[in-house]
Amino acid sequence: MITVADYERAELDFDLREMKRGWRIHAAVYAVVMTGLTVLNLLLVSQTEADFLWFFFPLVGWGIGLTMHYLAVTRWGARDIGRRQASIEREAESAGTVI
Repeated sequence: MITVADYERAELDFDLREMKRGWRIHAAVYAVVMTGLTVLNLLLVSQTEADFLWFFFPLVGWGIGLTMHYLAVTRWGARDIGRRQASIEREAESAGTVI
């Protein structure tokens, strides 16, 4: 039989693994899309009369979002999960459920 503390630790570990997996997927999509946009922009500049390099705008913009996602997972993930667990415990206690 597991204790509540064991369950909370297992849930925390599971949620953190899922959050890290989500970030890795986000980073992979970012890398693929940014590579495509960079190649497209460079090809357009070299093959047409276009001379504006715009690929760094989405690179930086999305990069900021990716950085925030990374920080949310690595810096604030455990804290947010702990807050959620505490909120669930308070709700269960107010409903009269034994934990």
